[in-house]
Amino acid sequence: MEASKEFSEIQQFFKDKTCLLTGATGFVGKLVLEKILRTLQVKHLYVLCRDKHGISAEDRCAQIFDSVAFGPLKRINPDFFKKVSLIQGDLGKPNLGLSDGDRKLIVREVECIFHCAAASKLDENFLNATNVNVRGTKGLVEIAREIKDLKTIVVLSSAYSNFPLYEIHEQFYEPKITAEKLLKLTENISEEEVKNLEQELLDGWPNAYTFSLSVAEDYLKKEAKSLPLSLIRPSLLLPSAEEPVTGFVDNINGLYGDTVTYALGINRVNYYNSGTLDAVPVDYVVNLIIASGWYAGLQKIRMKRGDAYTALANIYNCISSQEKPITTDEWTGVIHTVLREVPSSKMIQLPTQFNTSCYYNYKFLTLLLHTFMAFLCDTGLKLAGKTPSIMNMYEKVHRTQELFAPYFLKQWYFSNDNTQKLIKRMSFKDRVLFKFDIIELNWQTYFDNYARGIRVYLLKDPMSTLTEGRERQHRKLVSQLVSAAVVVVVLYVISKFLLFRVLFR
Repeated sequence: MEASKEFSEIQQFFKDKTCLLTGATGFVGKLVLEKILRTLQVKHLYVLCRDKHGISAEDRCAQIFDSVAFGPLKRINPDFFKKVSLIQGDLGKPNLGLSDGDRKLIVREVECIFHCAAASKLDENFLNATNVNVRGTKGLVEIAREIKDLKTIVVLSSAYSNFPLYEIHEQFYEPKITAEKLLKLTENISEEEVKNLEQELLDGWPNAYTFSLSVAEDYLKKEAKSLPLSLIRPSLLLPSAEEPVTGFVDNINGLYGDTVTYALGINRVNYYNSGTLDAVPVDYVVNLIIASGWYAGLQKIRMKRGDAYTALANIYNCISSQEKPITTDEWTGVIHTVLREVPSSKMIQLPTQFNTSCYYNYKFLTLLLHTFMAFLCDTGLKLAGKTPSIMNMYEKVHRTQELFAPYFLKQWYFSNDNTQKLIKRMSFKDRVLFKFDIIELNWQTYFDNYARGIRVYLLKDPMSTLTEGRERQHRKLVSQLVSAAVVVVVLYVISKFLLFRVLFR
């Protein structure tokens, strides 16, 4: 932990506590793990992890610490890993896939729970989303209720867990179906029955991920009333603003994935409605998770009395649209500007963008600027005896754009009164250590760091190649201008020829 003579209130609360963290291999969970180890003097931290894609839970857990996000922690405390232990489990399985011994260990030792795991892909399988997000949450709550001295439990959800609504406040909403009924319907179900059920239940929802979160939240409302619970609902996630390093991101699953394809000159068409874009840096979400856990712990006595109001009061919308709104037009414009300042040496084409809110315009532009060009490139690759791949790449780009389209075509009003009240309840020291007040965010500074983070962490293009990137950008610009001039001349000659034929035939 960072050197300090006195602990802040939050640090004192978590001092010598034993914690359980789920989702440590994910974007948010990984940074929650890092933040706890760097700023809180916990007694021990158990990480729930499963085998995946042929990689053992042990190897997946070890890979977490290879991330550059743990660089500052390694410099401060090289032996931090001694406080971390793996518990093998799987949220999608009964009893979380835990052995009897591990379950007893959790019940006996754990005092604080951070639940950051979820099946969060936008094209998530309906059954998997149900099992992980609903059954997994149910199983974790059942264990939490067995812990005699549970101090706090924090559950990560999403601001879009109630997607069909237009106004989303910090409260629970009635889902389309209860957790008990959904879990019963999905037991021993055929593929055809799954498709029919999915079609019926997902009407009005963009994906199974957000739908399953709404069901899981309802379960928490009913079954976790007696627990010191806080529920965190972040909007679209962005790379870190400050911690553990500026601009950190390790996946291409969010808005930043689209920035990567734009920076390379691959994606040239954006499909969205002009309006407010609600997005927050991931480190703000991480800090809110920890701070809310502290405050829920302070309310434990009220929670034990079954005070429903307390449970409602511990929902936090982590958003930017109230204090620091930014529009989609501003977002695309600034991204275009900052990426031109730090161009990648891996650039394929000069980044150019065409924005539209009309679906038919979007299809036409992608056909002209993406699909047609991909066809020409793949034809050239075939003639050269190479494997064509450009069309497949653009199919993935278009698939991702259409998955994100529902978030860019609809506007919501999010309230964040509880989040603002929590900031006021925190000491000045805690506000600095666990910063999540979005009003302090300078978007221009953030975007500068954002562009560098995309370049360094996702494109794997160090800043040492910036000169090469700028030279490459200049060559691409000249090439594009020459190509445009040639096209104009050719079209002019053709039009003159056709006009001559019409006049003198």
